[in-house]
Amino acid sequence: MSPQAERALRAEVTRTNRYPDSTAASLAASIADHYSIDPRNVVVGNGIDELLLFTALGLIGPGGTGIVSAGTYPGHEAAVHAVRAECVRIPLSEHRIDVGATCAAMRRAPRSVVYICNPHNPTGSLLTAEEIARLIAAAEDTDAVLVMDEAYMEFACPDFRDSAVSYVAGGAPVIVLRTFSKIYGLAGLRCGYAMAPSGYAEQLRKIKHVTVYNVNRFALAAAEASLADQDFVAMVRDRTRAAHEHFLRRIAPLPWVHAVPSVTNFVLCRLPWEPAWVAEQLIHRDVLVRPCSDMGFRNHIRVGLGAEAELDSVVDALAAVAAASRPIETAAARS
Repeated sequence: MSPQAERALRAEVTRTNRYPDSTAASLAASIADHYSIDPRNVVVGNGIDELLLFTALGLIGPGGTGIVSAGTYPGHEAAVHAVRAECVRIPLSEHRIDVGATCAAMRRAPRSVVYICNPHNPTGSLLTAEEIARLIAAAEDTDAVLVMDEAYMEFACPDFRDSAVSYVAGGAPVIVLRTFSKIYGLAGLRCGYAMAPSGYAEQLRKIKHVTVYNVNRFALAAAEASLADQDFVAMVRDRTRAAHEHFLRRIAPLPWVHAVPSVTNFVLCRLPWEPAWVAEQLIHRDVLVRPCSDMGFRNHIRVGLGAEAELDSVVDALAAVAAASRPIETAAARS
């Protein structure tokens, strides 16, 4: 957490008898200034999960169609199912969003809402600017709406080069979701935001009015202070990249671990064991990882990129599990 955010939280303690600003106007204005868009293009919510639900409620509805990527953050599919819409799942291609297949799905289901995780969770892959342009063009041709979940984008590109944000001001059919949970370190406060052309933003606000005070005072204050402290963000990004390099060096001597290239603060690793089993073994060694079989990744775990000492513990624990387990099959044989 940014020191500025911590000071903002302490200052709010004396104001807990007051309701928060239901419009989040000050934070929305700061977000708009940061991205050089109009404040009317910004909708603040209780984390990305709430905003995903808002997009489904406001744009799909019963009888509509939501398109999601298979093997990704389950909140996308959950939002589609919550409104009893048809859910079309597009398989990944080489751990990446299959842009061609997604565009084809839009043509088969016009006026759909398409959920894209970029950077992708849990693979850590990133769409190129050209791939985003293809998706935008397909959405325009089919009256679809792209919902770009960019929860991890600050780890990948600070200059917005590979973000869909640049399309918002021009009125493209896109809603970009971001959060203060990841690089800003405010996951426990629950604060995210949508950036969208004014028509889509207004549809989200109509849904938001039902919840009124959906973001508390502490979250609003800490988020605004965090956004102002981009030096802290740059430090976290640099430390994460250094941690990534350290982790790759440590696992290099372990030929049975295959790390998928990542631009985020996690690495997807293929192992020669079932992920639930290896996660349980690691818990016994005080190491917590994320099994990814529920996302469709057999024999994969996701490792968060923490401090170097923590990553050393992960690698040492994996080596200990390997030494104590049955003979190791090759990762290729089990993939």
